[in-house]
Amino acid sequence: MFIKFWGVRGSVPVPGKDTIFFGGNTTCMEIRPSDNKLLIIDAGTGIRLLGLELLKSDFGKGRGEAHILFSHTHWDHIQGFPFFMPAYVGHRNDSNRKPDKSCNKLHLYGVSDVDERLEVTLRGQMEHFYFPVDMENLGALIKFHPIQDKTIKIGSVFVTAKRLIHPNGVLGFRIQDGNKTLVVATDCEHPSDGTIDSNLLELAKEADVLVYDSQYSPEEYNPSAFGASGPTKIGWGHSTPLEGAKVAIEAGVKKLVLTHHDPLHNDDDVRRIEKIAQENFPNSIAAYEGLVIQV
Repeated sequence: MFIKFWGVRGSVPVPGKDTIFFGGNTTCMEIRPSDNKLLIIDAGTGIRLLGLELLKSDFGKGRGEAHILFSHTHWDHIQGFPFFMPAYVGHRNDSNRKPDKSCNKLHLYGVSDVDERLEVTLRGQMEHFYFPVDMENLGALIKFHPIQDKTIKIGSVFVTAKRLIHPNGVLGFRIQDGNKTLVVATDCEHPSDGTIDSNLLELAKEADVLVYDSQYSPEEYNPSAFGASGPTKIGWGHSTPLEGAKVAIEAGVKKLVLTHHDPLHNDDDVRRIEKIAQENFPNSIAAYEGLVIQV
């Protein structure tokens, strides 16, 4: 399984000299399982760059097919979709919703009880008040699919989605390709009682790679616990590298990848986050744009 990170930031994009190494685009991951089907997790601003790369392949000819899994519909996970150029390639036939021979196919997956919200939200951000091109003008054939608390099959992979802890909800994903497993748990907060979310543990069990939200340092998350003053981040829906290491150890994970870096963190700040994780779980790395992992 091929995994590539196209966006690793949370909240807002942060381009500039202080974020050159880890990158400034918001969340987007490309996954290529053994059958080479294209899976994408989230459509932050990183998906724009992925889309430009895809245009060099069958997507540029209207013969591509992608499956985009949305963890949730907060702004930093959808804001890149209107700039995903493969969505514009093709001439779909809206009278019967069947594509012609040169029409990209995009399958969009959202949580089962709010899959309508996914469609409404994506359409909403492309209304003419906010964007010059609405979704009805996209050339690709777009289909929305519900997913939650069940396992679905996409080509050679089995995808299991479970709710994690985040304001208004978020999905974590377990992607199983033969005997290789990737788990993505972005935008998730750890329980306040010191335990580990049982849904997360179930998803992460013996995973080859766990991608985990580590937006805050432990001191930033809960300053008072370290005798410091300052605003708490408890309840904001994000976690720390210490909690990521704890999950990795308890679940028997092989590799921990930290993501959803805080927009206030420069490259050195992210390296400090990475070091905290490595001191507790040595096989840890902070994700950066362009990072490729083969499992």
